[in-house]
Amino acid sequence: MKKLSELNTDEALDVLCEITPYINNIVIDEDLIAELKRKLDPGQEKNRAEILRFGAEKLNSIAPLLLKTHRGDIYGILSVLAGKNREDISRQNIIETSIQLRTLLKDREMLDFFKSCVEQEQTG
Repeated sequence: MKKLSELNTDEALDVLCEITPYINNIVIDEDLIAELKRKLDPGQEKNRAEILRFGAEKLNSIAPLLLKTHRGDIYGILSVLAGKNREDISRQNIIETSIQLRTLLKDREMLDFFKSCVEQEQTG
C-alpha cells in the first residue's frame, strides 16, 4: 500500500478523487463525532477537525467504532490505496488490514487531506 506522498501528481489526484466520498461519509457522521468527543477527550472543547485528527491518532480507541459504522467507507479507502477491490479487502487477513490502517493513519499528507475535507465541510 502506497502513501500519498509516494504517488506522482496524476496518481495522487486520482486517489484523492476516489476516496473523497468515503472520507465525506465519515466526517459528516454526527454520531461518530459525539462518540469521539465522549470517549477520547471529554471536557475539552475541540472543533470537528481536531476531534477527527485526535481520533485518527488514537486508532486503537476508534477502530471498533469506525469499523462498525463505516466499514464500507474504510474498505473503499483501503481498496483505492492498496490497488485491490473492496471484496479483497474484506476477505484479507486482519493483520494485513490492520497494517494498512496503521499505514494510512501515519500518512501525514493523507491526514492533512482528511483535515481539509473536515474544514471544508464545516465552512461549506
